[in-house]
Amino acid sequence: MAKATNPRKRQQGSIDELPSGALRVRVYAGTDPITNRRHDLVEVIPAGPNAWDHADEARRRFLAEIKQRRNPRTSATINQLLDRYLDQHQGGKSTVTGYSEYVDKHVRPFIGKTKVGEIDADILDSLYAELQRCRDHCKDRRQVHHRTPRPHECDERCRPHSCRPLGNATIRKIHYILSGAYKRAVRWRWVATSPMDQAEPPPVPSPDPQPPTPDEAARLITEAFRLDPDWGMLVWLTMVTGARRGELCGLRWRHVDLERSVVTVRRAIAQDGTATEEKDTKTHQR
Repeated sequence: MAKATNPRKRQQGSIDELPSGALRVRVYAGTDPITNRRHDLVEVIPAGPNAWDHADEARRRFLAEIKQRRNPRTSATINQLLDRYLDQHQGGKSTVTGYSEYVDKHVRPFIGKTKVGEIDADILDSLYAELQRCRDHCKDRRQVHHRTPRPHECDERCRPHSCRPLGNATIRKIHYILSGAYKRAVRWRWVATSPMDQAEPPPVPSPDPQPPTPDEAARLITEAFRLDPDWGMLVWLTMVTGARRGELCGLRWRHVDLERSVVTVRRAIAQDGTATEEKDTKTHQR
């Protein structure tokens, strides 16, 4: 069992001697807003003649880190940071709308009211773990997804809840959004440093493309032309160019050179709810 043997006077934090002779430094850093569990900063100092000095240095370093988080240059919350960041974002309207949907569902409910300076890597890792647990953030796995919010008799359309994790690619997008927001926060001098560099989002999912075989592609194009010549042309153009849906919708006759058999992708159509807009291509290239 670890025992506290440090003879020095300490006001905050603890240094405990382990059976191996190493010293464990522990400083209370608050409550994790995701799990509601106690959050401590912990470091183990190997045994040695200067171990107590190193342990005290670690304790004071932890206290300085906590003081910096609890006393940032602003009392703004994550909600306020995200509001300002998204309001000033230079991306297209549909991009900002997508970002807003991600943070409204997966970020604000958990850390939205937390002050910007109180977020650290441990809290972010807890957030990502929660997103990997259930994309609907259920509180009770016995809940039922009813077919309508109105009074009704349940039938086969009212399905019991089954937890499904949020995809790694989506969690990485959320990490990217928060990283961008904190980069602005540092530039605005809201905080001295960003916690995003220490957080670890899940790995990039391995690509698993499953394109049709040449024979399957030929049958698809033939059937598409049989159903409707315009539809067939769209399917064929998609296969031979590899263009995105929005880029295909953004094609104009002036982008087509029939003599040289060249199609130039210059613009794209983006959808934001029921509205559409013309914008630059995703890669800003032709």
